[in-house]
Amino acid sequence: MELVPIKVKIGLRANGHADHPQWSLLPMINKERDEKQHMPHGWMYDKSCGHAESRISGDGWDSPTGMQWGCLLVTEAFAAEAIATFPTLITEITEVEFEDFYNNKSRVHMTEHNYNSQLLEGLKLEYDLKVINNENVVAIKQRIAKAIDPNDSAPGILKNKDKLWVDKKVSIDVTIKSVMK
Repeated sequence: MELVPIKVKIGLRANGHADHPQWSLLPMINKERDEKQHMPHGWMYDKSCGHAESRISGDGWDSPTGMQWGCLLVTEAFAAEAIATFPTLITEITEVEFEDFYNNKSRVHMTEHNYNSQLLEGLKLEYDLKVINNENVVAIKQRIAKAIDPNDSAPGILKNKDKLWVDKKVSIDVTIKSVMK
């Protein structure tokens, strides 16, 4: 699927809730389900800074108090209408900028690996008991080696494929398209 990355300035309402753009103002949107077909992967928010914090950084992703950045991957038609309808809130960004936002803002809070603690503790316990019993531990060592290799599909320690854009892009099968002229 070809999608366009957009950066969206999200304000803050008086009640303290996020003030997202009103997508129903776009000519192509009639119902909420129309929105979802044009933004299949949902919001990616800046987790390094929210509405309450003020932070100005040298990389261009500034978040003054009362606003926050979010990114969406959207269809080409949606991007064009959204930018035309909300020119002060929405801009198209490059894939490099999107990847930086995804990795360093949106997913910065995620761990690099996912751990199955119960399984890993069970393997360690099984190994310890076999050693105490003077049993052969070759097979359990092989299972442990597979379990602690994050690139092996065996349960245990697995690479978090949602952490980095390079992995997520493959898992959701997206190609980034530009509508910038």
